[in-house]
Amino acid sequence: MVKKLEDLLANLSDYKGVTDDSRKAKEGFIFVAVKGLTSDGHDFITRAVKNGAEAVVGENPSTRFTRSGLGGAEYFQVDDSREALGELASEFYGRPSEKLKIIGVTGTKGKTTTCHIIYHILTKLGKKAGVLSSISVPGLHVTSPGPIFLHKSLKEFVDKGCEFAVIEVSSHGIDQKRIAGVKFDVAVLTNIAPEHLDYHKTFKEYKKIKMAFVNSAKCKVIAPQKTNINILPGGFNNLDAEVAVEALEKLGIDRCKAIATLKSFKLPEGRLTQVPNNLGLKIFIDFAHTPDSLEAVLTYLKSETKGKLISVFGCAGERDRRKRFKMGKISIKLSDISVFTAEDPRSENVFDILGKMTKGAKSVEGRENTNFFRIPERGEAIAFALSIAKREDTVVILGKGHEKSMAYDGYEHPWSDRNEIDNWLNRDSNISAVVLAAGKGTRMKTWLPKILHQICGRPMISYTLQNLRRSLVGEMVVVVSYRKNMVLRQIGGAVKTLVQKNSKGGTADAAKAGLFGISQNTKILIVINGDDSAFYEPTTIQKIIEIHRKRQRKLTFVSLIKENPTGLGRVIRGKDGLITKIVEEKDASEEEKKIKEVNDGLYVFDYDWFCQNINNVKKGPQGEYYLVDLVKIAIDRGDRMATYTLPSDDEWQGVNTVEQLAEANRKMAERLSKDTEI
Repeated sequence: MVKKLEDLLANLSDYKGVTDDSRKAKEGFIFVAVKGLTSDGHDFITRAVKNGAEAVVGENPSTRFTRSGLGGAEYFQVDDSREALGELASEFYGRPSEKLKIIGVTGTKGKTTTCHIIYHILTKLGKKAGVLSSISVPGLHVTSPGPIFLHKSLKEFVDKGCEFAVIEVSSHGIDQKRIAGVKFDVAVLTNIAPEHLDYHKTFKEYKKIKMAFVNSAKCKVIAPQKTNINILPGGFNNLDAEVAVEALEKLGIDRCKAIATLKSFKLPEGRLTQVPNNLGLKIFIDFAHTPDSLEAVLTYLKSETKGKLISVFGCAGERDRRKRFKMGKISIKLSDISVFTAEDPRSENVFDILGKMTKGAKSVEGRENTNFFRIPERGEAIAFALSIAKREDTVVILGKGHEKSMAYDGYEHPWSDRNEIDNWLNRDSNISAVVLAAGKGTRMKTWLPKILHQICGRPMISYTLQNLRRSLVGEMVVVVSYRKNMVLRQIGGAVKTLVQKNSKGGTADAAKAGLFGISQNTKILIVINGDDSAFYEPTTIQKIIEIHRKRQRKLTFVSLIKENPTGLGRVIRGKDGLITKIVEEKDASEEEKKIKEVNDGLYVFDYDWFCQNINNVKKGPQGEYYLVDLVKIAIDRGDRMATYTLPSDDEWQGVNTVEQLAEANRKMAERLSKDTEI
């Protein structure tokens, strides 16, 4: 006899929890097997049962599973696991949506803002309410949470005595039935335009999904195209306010009282968020990532800008490709300068995305490197836009808004537009850095410049530049040589680039080449390798700089104890423990090769001392000029020097071979999983 969902619902109190994640299944739990886009929960039933699940809900007939696969768990067959998950979650948490007045907000743009306007009005009028939006829900790139989290959150609202709940509802959330089991009193449609067509395939299907939700509620409110409300910045925000007020009128809230509360409303994070500064600039962050929203934001900011309008944005990978051309075109029409950059490229080549945006720009007389630029590194794009802005200009960073991660090739990297802006605003103009990026990387066995090999979806040089920006370094010069145009295309932006004419001249020769790009007001000079600096924590770099500055050293370098130091320069110390020299492995004696303390290639110099002594470096036995010889020069001169020894190799990874690159990828993946853990 096939057991039905009704049988399980009738005895739900016998179970301790509900989950659709086999890893979270515990003793006494119900596991619901859901078929996803990339995996099928039915394939993990055995794991869920092993973890303690006592009931399994799925779409496949029970005859598909062996007795050993189900263990002692009961199996309940349903037509739709997603729908069943919502029903179970609702019942398990006491049908909380039936105890609240629930307002669901959907639309192509303005959902988050509308949700928070509704929440603001309710709370200002003394009503107890809860809100679930893309800002308040934990997760990466999440608008509508899964049904278990959703119903649990609604129960928490009920327990707190809330009368109302406001829920942001995405088209994905509707189609994937993440809102199953929720009874909506009011459904709000802010607007509708082509979006997420990578998922829905056609605009017709996208509209169908949206309207199915809107028509399912007890009553619906569709935003008008005009409003008399003129309190919030931008006509689009006032339209959001209008539909919010109309939605609340359906629930008995007085219109005039609702509008009166808007004077104290502050837009949600990443929605026309203005960043204060002392440069006379207007700097904004906004989540706009569709053609319509981009046009609306740029049109508004253009009307509020006395100087030039500079926009920075990208188009997401694995998402609607058709909007890339449109957005490039819109930006050229409305911005004085456009900077095209990365926005969650995912598995796509960022240059392909930028190429489509460029075609749109050129279709309306966009001129590359004049009124638009392609800078794939988002941090460098932001730094570039801010570096060219002048008093009374407006700089707007679009597309990411409140989001706290960036997706590259299956990896989520910690990210914040706001932090990158703050890093640039707070940079120390007395600190400069020369990044050594001229190497070929012969042992990598490819034609690609060494620093462009990727770690977790990003070129090695990207991490170096990012770490220096986050360490508040004021100025950066990158020294290139092998396939220099490829490197320049990748880094672009606010960094200066100089060429090492002799590609085999060594690290000192490269650093000397970079010196010509350093400003004269520099006090502290960092010289760092662009290929093995991905793992430094910015706080560590700042600590090294601070030690150098406080102790008034002429030179500070970083060392590390490595169990296997093969391929690295050795730090040679005398009997008194003081450093006598650093020797490259190819020049080291057999006895010196046994030493485990190595030089990891990060140096901090007194700028004037470096300028005075770099020309004193002599050509080494292999015909190269070694930067490490400056250590010997400092020792011979009796100049004050410091060593900072990293406590572990967590912050350093040499990458000279394919095997070391694989190890770097593994190590970074592990770090990212911790950094972006929710």
